Amino acid sequence: MSIGVYGSVRPSDVSVNDISIFYNYTASREIESNTMYSLTASDVLTTLTLPTDQQVSGEENILEGLYNLTLPATIFNAVGIYTLYIKPTTVNATIVDCGVLAALPTTKGILINSNLLPEGLRANNALQGYRIEYINTDGTKLRNVVRYVVTANKAVPISVNVGNTSQRAQRYTFDDTGSLLFLQLTPSSASDVKPNVSPYIGTPGTKILISNTFFSPLTIEIEMVENTINTVMSIIAGNQIKDVSNGILTYYDQDNQILKQFNLYELKDSVTNVPLYEVKEERSNIDETQNFDEITGSVGTV
Repeated sequence: MSIGVYGSVRPSDVSVNDISIFYNYTASREIESNTMYSLTASDVLTTLTLPTDQQVSGEENILEGLYNLTLPATIFNAVGIYTLYIKPTTVNATIVDCGVLAALPTTKGILINSNLLPEGLRANNALQGYRIEYINTDGTKLRNVVRYVVTANKAVPISVNVGNTSQRAQRYTFDDTGSLLFLQLTPSSASDVKPNVSPYIGTPGTKILISNTFFSPLTIEIEMVENTINTVMSIIAGNQIKDVSNGILTYYDQDNQILKQFNLYELKDSVTNVPLYEVKEERSNIDETQNFDEITGSVGTV
């Protein structure tokens, strides 16, 4: 018997500093472009707050899962297609060692230099829940191999006896003064099917990619066009004036501002002077004297 459904999708309240934004531009869908550019998330993304009547005094009152995206006119100013890719920020690191804890020899992990991480990720368990991906020696990514950080604590190496022998081995112990971070990953334990085969967690010297898991990557396609629906409707059904004296046809928008201008003229036979074609040619230089309000206000109605 079912007694209800538990769980839900949690709206993200990720900081804009933990977000990376990239974009690609192509002039049309027939032109392929593989060049990617980056944007600073804090320049184009801002958080939103709850309505005033729902805010609690003394709290941040962020509306989770919703952000304002601003597209700078200095960048998004060409007709064509812009593809935005919004993803968790990635940090590069190198595995210093793979080892175990002195107090818990069965607990395996990787160690990285905390001093090379952004300041906000150096504290104990600041990397908890982060994703780890691996880079091959040839610079390519190790495909479809992902590990997640269970715990991340500062540690220092120590030398301990191995069993009842006089041999010494290097182990690690937690110490908040250490410069290394001991990352316990999952999966890292051998399965019951092959108890002697442990999952790959990396090797010393391997480069890794560390990224947060606060939200799923998002792709947004933005198509910049020359004319909007309002522009087309203004040309079709809006105000227009034809200057009979010089053959200039002017279209106006809803505020009677000049939208487009065309030259109207005829092409005639050079011998018989008989009109052959009527031409409507777009003007590149706008004649500002074709002001709608001035023309209609100064000329009497016939």
